[in-house]
Amino acid sequence: MTQADAPIPILFIVLDGLADRPQAVLGGKTPLESAHTPHLNRLAQLGVNGQLIPLAPGIPLESDTSHFLLFGYPLEQFPGRAAFEAIGRGIEVRAESVILLASFAATTVRDGVVYRDALLWEQHQAKDEHDCQVLSAAVAEYESHGIRFALNDCGRCEGILSLTGNPSRSVSDVDPFADGAAVARALPLAEDPDQANAQRTADALNAYLSWAHARLEAHPLNHQRRRSRQPVINFLLTKWAATKPQVSPFAEQNGLRAASVENYPLYTGIARVCGMTPVRVARQASLVRDFQDKLQTADDLLRRGYEFVHVHTKGPDRAAHRKDPLEKKHAICELDSALGPLVRRLEHDRDLLVVVTGDHATPSHGPLIHSGEAVPLLIAGGPNVLADQVAQFHERVAFQGSLGQVHGTDLMPLVLNLTDRVGLYGVRHQRQARPYWRREPEEPFRVPSPAGSG
Repeated sequence: MTQADAPIPILFIVLDGLADRPQAVLGGKTPLESAHTPHLNRLAQLGVNGQLIPLAPGIPLESDTSHFLLFGYPLEQFPGRAAFEAIGRGIEVRAESVILLASFAATTVRDGVVYRDALLWEQHQAKDEHDCQVLSAAVAEYESHGIRFALNDCGRCEGILSLTGNPSRSVSDVDPFADGAAVARALPLAEDPDQANAQRTADALNAYLSWAHARLEAHPLNHQRRRSRQPVINFLLTKWAATKPQVSPFAEQNGLRAASVENYPLYTGIARVCGMTPVRVARQASLVRDFQDKLQTADDLLRRGYEFVHVHTKGPDRAAHRKDPLEKKHAICELDSALGPLVRRLEHDRDLLVVVTGDHATPSHGPLIHSGEAVPLLIAGGPNVLADQVAQFHERVAFQGSLGQVHGTDLMPLVLNLTDRVGLYGVRHQRQARPYWRREPEEPFRVPSPAGSG
């Protein structure tokens, strides 16, 4: 294969929580629709457009599930978010264990019901993190119903809770995901055929959480916090049960040498689990500078021979979670301003395929955490993209694009097709069914060398 025939590399940009709903404060427009985005609009004009539905219409996803699907992995292989959180922090997930993410919280008990007042990591206080580390040691080990609990502090007022003793992964989340809401009791999930073990695990977890609550309430450090009128750290909110991942590396799944540029443990964990090279960049206070640094790092990786580089930015999602449409609009404007060099490159050279989308919709008004609307998707660059008539990038025009509606696991085959890497359906030269084309057979056919040959 000549250099000119070599498949082009892929830059995969995910603007977290990008999509939204019409907002009254923006005159009925979404933050993306209202934002000044000349570079995103130019990319849309240069490429093909459509709507991305990460899983199914109307179903909100979290970033972990969405990324897993967008990277081409089937939902049945999803290990649970806690596995990504643990592995992203350098904590091993053992084959015999079930793990959960445990967040330290301030809670209030009224009529015997526990209500969440605040998650400590959201306060971003160094003293809180120190205190959570001390408190973590006080509730680090416990056993109930034959299940052993071990809490591993991982900073940021969070811990990885490991369960051993043949536990079930099928336990519900305890965290209500909203301040002022009642904390949920752990329940066995109905879809587990082994309901007895799921019930045993849920009972053991509830016993641990009750014991931990009592220990934390009585801890001397919390007595000091009461005296200084600080929130008492008195509960562990668990969620996202997971097991050891069993996932094919990205190079086997998609046939690409891949890297991921990020500065959140979750995305480091996703990259490690999926066999991508995780590249952390220092987090910048300026959203523009942070995104610029990530794009520059991605460009360096592509020049070093990586064929697929994922870049993630949290800006729109963070603003939407604060329920501030104006802030989200501003965040999108800032991110757009960093895309100038990339646009100029694609206007003069088609040596790169660029994908821009979001992982889910995050409404900047209303009670939902995430919502189930489709997310705008554009693919630009490369010699094979047949540009459509869409000239803007936002929710209201995305459905007019020639891509139509694209489901999460369909995105990688689309990208492989546009970079001449897709395999011919029905032709198999490898054990596993994969979407990409292996240019060399997995095992070439050999015959014995003629006698006496060198």
